[in-house]
Amino acid sequence: MRNLFLLLFTFFSLLSLAQKTLVDEVVAVVGSEIILRSEVEQQANQMYVQGYVESNDFNTLCSVLEEMVFQKMMLAQAQLDSLKVSDDQVEQELNRRVQYFIQQIGGREKLEQYMGKSIEQMKNDFRESIKNQLLVSQMQQKITGSVKVTPSEVKDFYHSIPKDSLPYIPAEIQIGQIVIIPPIREEEKQRVIKELNEIRDQILAGSKFSLKARIYSEDPGSAEQGGELGFLRREDLVPEFAGAAFSLKEGEVSEVIETEYGFHIIQLIEKRGELANFRHILMKPKVNAADLRNAEKKLDSIYLLIRNKEITFQKAAELYSMDEDTRNNGGLLINMAGGGGTKFSLDELDAYTYQAVSTLKEGEMTRPTVFEMHGGKKAVRVLYLVSRTEPHVADLSTDYQRIMQAALANKQNKAMEQWVFSKKDDLYVRIDNSFKDCDFKVKWFDRKTK
Repeated sequence: MRNLFLLLFTFFSLLSLAQKTLVDEVVAVVGSEIILRSEVEQQANQMYVQGYVESNDFNTLCSVLEEMVFQKMMLAQAQLDSLKVSDDQVEQELNRRVQYFIQQIGGREKLEQYMGKSIEQMKNDFRESIKNQLLVSQMQQKITGSVKVTPSEVKDFYHSIPKDSLPYIPAEIQIGQIVIIPPIREEEKQRVIKELNEIRDQILAGSKFSLKARIYSEDPGSAEQGGELGFLRREDLVPEFAGAAFSLKEGEVSEVIETEYGFHIIQLIEKRGELANFRHILMKPKVNAADLRNAEKKLDSIYLLIRNKEITFQKAAELYSMDEDTRNNGGLLINMAGGGGTKFSLDELDAYTYQAVSTLKEGEMTRPTVFEMHGGKKAVRVLYLVSRTEPHVADLSTDYQRIMQAALANKQNKAMEQWVFSKKDDLYVRIDNSFKDCDFKVKWFDRKTK
């Protein structure tokens, strides 16, 4: 809940800045862009609330202001270099962010009630800011995109950190899994298709699609919004859904289609260039209880083969696991939230997985257990504890990937600073004298301006 509050605080802060109309004090000018004192103070306060800085003092205001100047410089250069961001890109990013907050707060209506304005009003308030952020991101990629680090640079970076300043790494674990997915019986599929066709007929006869979605759809992310998904591109959707959805005319309802999530009917609401907004109703065929028991028995026999050392866990995952994401990786789970590595801190695990592996020793497995896959389909899996590291000070041998990322970020930051130094006399930058005592990275008050 605390993380949700912080995210909403960030979102609302940006919105309030976007709609600021009161006269405010200008503390910096970069090209044709201005920075207001209230923006600096609000950003500094946000960093303090989120725990990124220990105090919200003058030094924090200084570092925030200089970072905002850097951002404005990149925006100005992006415009000089004629970098482009399409309306579709802006709309997609707006939809992505708004949809995330809708899911976090528990529904479109709750977000609108909390904000005191409609989703469209929020998006309109935020649109220019998002466009500028995307331009800055393009410019930053242009500056740092070619930056790489070698193993020797990683080693030098690690040894340059004072021993008493090395980061403390929390306990981490690597987990493997073998998954058996029971088949869905044909009669169950036909039952769902028949029910969806009956709903479709009712919609074609005049019933509201959005009302039917609220009643029948098994997609928790969109059911409360009447099945509405927001504006998306083809590549944001699974191929079967995209193929059917983008062939519709506005208001038209599709035939029943099947995807990895289940069966759908789709209605096109509106198209805007490469983006389109849809409603859908999702219904999921259920696994038969007997088939689920058979899957448990099959996986139990695999479990015994591994336990009796007749096959390694990694080989068993390759031969028998039905999870495409982990089967060819020795069964190892991928930590997408942690940059795509295979190590998880304990607070990155869901409650069930944590409970299942918390008492395991390295090389031990859980017994086969029923669980819900992404999308809600029931399957059976065993979990295998590959490794566990205790909390420790960062070490090059065990934390190479983490240290490499830090070394890369450090080198990218230096590339950014070099770029700023190279541009500081080409772009007009003026900072208010009230910040003259700041310990800036760039000597803004000793430079010539053009």
